[in-house]
Amino acid sequence: MDDSQLDLGALEDIDPSLEGGFKIQFDREIHIETRVQDANTGPQEIGTLELVRVKILVQGEQQTFENLKIELTSETDLFFNYITIINKETYKRIREEQKLTIEYPQFLQMLIKLLNSCHKEPNHFFCVFFMQQDGAAKLDFIENLEYKFMEMLSLEFSSAPEETIRQNVSFRYNLMKAKLQFVSNRLNDIASLIKLKNPSLLVQINKASAGVSQNQSTQNASKYLGQSKKNNTSKFV
Repeated sequence: MDDSQLDLGALEDIDPSLEGGFKIQFDREIHIETRVQDANTGPQEIGTLELVRVKILVQGEQQTFENLKIELTSETDLFFNYITIINKETYKRIREEQKLTIEYPQFLQMLIKLLNSCHKEPNHFFCVFFMQQDGAAKLDFIENLEYKFMEMLSLEFSSAPEETIRQNVSFRYNLMKAKLQFVSNRLNDIASLIKLKNPSLLVQINKASAGVSQNQSTQNASKYLGQSKKNNTSKFV
């Protein structure tokens, strides 16, 4: 194991999401419809479909956890960061208001099942995330029954504190940097091995890679020139 692998493992262990003894139980990117909700005019009628990373963590053992935390983040907007923490008392209120039938220990598996359904059957199950200007938000789980949409669960969220967002962005940046370094080191190792075993093959690979890059650049230039010509023509017609 090289130093880059060690660095990568060490970085994953200092994920700020794990602070306080939380353990990851679910971590997946899900397509979620996001809508901005105005206090006066209400939510947007048509939202935007975004790929959101949903992370579920628990504090304590899986069957006897004390707190359940859900984090929503985005790779396209590093400052998109929403959190909700649910304990037994919070869940009791959710259960009574939304007429749920399961107990708190089964809530984790229920959430995982709903999210996996949204991932595997997006036409039948989906999520809508409503955001307000003050940082408050809610996530609705919807089932499409063909003749109507049925809300299965609704959870309240809030925008993460500025310091939490800063820590999370810093962690993700450093993790990505470490991954890129690992890939770069691995490519160098492979190139060195090919050079040792079959130098002519390495020359062929480099030529082929250069040709692909050149063709891509030519195609991009052709598209640009074609679009420019089209735009210029439309101006004078």
